Amino acid sequence: MSEFTLPLDIESLEVIGQQVDKHGNIIFDVCSKSTGTRCHKCGKHATKRYGYAPEIEIRHLSILDRTVYLRIKPVRYQCEHCDDHPTTTEQYDWCSRGSKITHGLEDYLMRSLIHSTVQDVSQKEHISYKTVVAALNRKISTEVDWSNHIDLETIGIDEISLKKGHNDYVTVISARTRAGQLVILAVLSGRSYDATHTFLNSIPTHLKTTVKSVCTDMHDGFVSAALDVFGPRIIVVDRYHVSKLYRKPLDKLRIKEMRRLKEGLTEDEYTELEGMMWILRKKHECLSKDDKTKLDLLYKHSPELKKAHQYALKLTQIFNTHNKRKSGMAKIERWIASVERSNLTCFNTFIKTLKKYKPYIANYFKGRKNSGFVEGLNNKIKVLKRRCYGLFKTESLFQRIFLDLNGQQLFI
Repeated sequence: MSEFTLPLDIESLEVIGQQVDKHGNIIFDVCSKSTGTRCHKCGKHATKRYGYAPEIEIRHLSILDRTVYLRIKPVRYQCEHCDDHPTTTEQYDWCSRGSKITHGLEDYLMRSLIHSTVQDVSQKEHISYKTVVAALNRKISTEVDWSNHIDLETIGIDEISLKKGHNDYVTVISARTRAGQLVILAVLSGRSYDATHTFLNSIPTHLKTTVKSVCTDMHDGFVSAALDVFGPRIIVVDRYHVSKLYRKPLDKLRIKEMRRLKEGLTEDEYTELEGMMWILRKKHECLSKDDKTKLDLLYKHSPELKKAHQYALKLTQIFNTHNKRKSGMAKIERWIASVERSNLTCFNTFIKTLKKYKPYIANYFKGRKNSGFVEGLNNKIKVLKRRCYGLFKTESLFQRIFLDLNGQQLFI
């Protein structure tokens, strides 16, 4: 290999030699330009040299696809301020105490970890798994740093299961700032009122005043915690979760009616009704001509399902219309009264829930805030869990979500 000269990207070091070892690794012999270090005992600056510590090699960023090491003899300094004059090994600004890699390489590993796994990065970079994890723990905190936030305009609260089918839930609290940036605030074990309330109450006062909406589903623990911390005026029960609740009984009625029609209709007549599940879930304006023909045929065979579907469409239309809070709530109350006067019973449970959370559902019409960004984040978390073959510690999950959301901005 021909010799070449490159300026070292660490200003506090001076290159005094270089070589390539038998494995093809590039080794730079370096020495520190500093003239002292902070005493480990009193914290004052020690400048009197007292020999050297054993030579060490710290891995740095690769050059030309070759591994690079910085070889240095750390200087030991004697403190003249302490009575017993202890000695302290020089600490460097380009690597952490006890670390085997430089800060520059740590940043590179964080970039590599974005949308990847620790195991993959470890294998690709020929660095041990423990070293990558140690770098992750040094660079990414396991909890939110409030000093990095200016505002938390819309807070979203939702839960996600760590293990499918095991009811092993964690609470994910995130926010969308005034600038539209999505940020992760916390990943809490379980979905209890106490944990959620404790965290929301820990938000600094100056940031609480910037919160305009808290979007959540109808889980009592979340609603009660947000209510106690922020009051009722900004709590928004998300329309996405409301729509799930009134579409569920419609689906149950569809299944019941389709079973009845399968027994009562000929095979050819029943075949004409295939695909009704998706037709009933589509927006009416998105239906094709064939879809509308099938829907009319279903209405003819099942008047009860026709009535339920039309009520569901009417409620969707209320949420889609830009109403003010008062007028929007009045329309919902008229919808409830109309359903209760009809002979439909499929929406009875939903109406009870609707009445219970009516004030918070009505808050949606004030600014049309919703937790769509939370649902988008949930999808990212599901992909993250599959990619990492499961993440079962809330601290690790918080770190990886934070890195996927903010890594590009922080480490590039």
